[in-house]
Amino acid sequence: KDGILLVFEQADCPFCHHMKQTVLNQPQVQDYFKKHFLCFPVDIEGDVQITNFQGRNMSEKDFAFKQNRVRATPVFMFYNLQGKPVVRFTGETSGVHEFMLLGKYVVDGVYKKMPFIRYKREQRDVTLQ
Repeated sequence: KDGILLVFEQADCPFCHHMKQTVLNQPQVQDYFKKHFLCFPVDIEGDVQITNFQGRNMSEKDFAFKQNRVRATPVFMFYNLQGKPVVRFTGETSGVHEFMLLGKYVVDGVYKKMPFIRYKREQRDVTLQ
């Protein structure tokens, strides 16, 4: 695996629902993300106890709010395999293509060189040629 993806979500979030119904359920998305990431949902209102990357137990909502400052959903947080956050994307993507680009952006390590918005623009320019 290349990293860990935590999807911060909540039950009544229309944007989370939209992502689940139009992007996250697509076979190419599921195949790519299962191949490259350990993927876990985190309910930002949840009371389920989890263990954070430092080995401390806390509720999902404390992990989301206190440790990761998640205030809106969905939030896609990518971590390296040591548990260090490397990319944060808040909100829904425009569709499957943008979400796949986000995954490739992390897997290829491009986040170390440029912001995602610039990467998207450069990828769009490449595909238009």
